[in-house]
Amino acid sequence: MKHLLIAFSIWTLAGCVSIADVDVSKSEPVCARECTKTYSDCISIDAIGTPTPLFHQCKQALKLCLQTCPPKE
Repeated sequence: MKHLLIAFSIWTLAGCVSIADVDVSKSEPVCARECTKTYSDCISIDAIGTPTPLFHQCKQALKLCLQTCPPKE
């Protein structure tokens, strides 16, 4: 039961920090995939510890990464 509660808490907090507003469609696809993979790796580092600050930091890193991508042609 304890593990279920932890998993539900993480799922709930993750929904609070969505990346739905991050537009990857304007970036070159290979670069955008690398940025989203880096984001995925970032949020999986310590999701049980302090998820909300971690998700915010990972989201900011994703945005910065996408700014370095060449535009999609």
